[in-house]
Amino acid sequence: WKANQQSVVALSTTEAEYTALVEGVKEAKWLRGMIGELGIGQSCVKIYCDNQSAIHLANHQVYHERTKHIDIRLHFIRDMIENKEIMVEKVASEENPADMFTKSLPRAKFKHCLDLINFVEE
Repeated sequence: WKANQQSVVALSTTEAEYTALVEGVKEAKWLRGMIGELGIGQSCVKIYCDNQSAIHLANHQVYHERTKHIDIRLHFIRDMIENKEIMVEKVASEENPADMFTKSLPRAKFKHCLDLINFVEE
């Protein structure tokens, strides 16, 4: 395991969140193919995102003047949504368990995130 920095420089928080969403979709597509080879079918994968503008950008295929700089390669996510391979849904920031991996949290919030993923200490 090793950590890599993101290979692109985002010009906005929307672009950064959209790029992260696309990376999540790529992982979901790979995992879906892997479990498909094991004989387990998965019709539609839910991807949760806490950024409303990234969700809107993924779900709506309209031209946005402010997002024209986003690389066209990232828009494959729109085709996957249209083909019902994935579904992007909003998750409230308070209920997002991924925060414990990406932010410095107070103890109470960290314990809440552990509860969200059903972590049990033994």
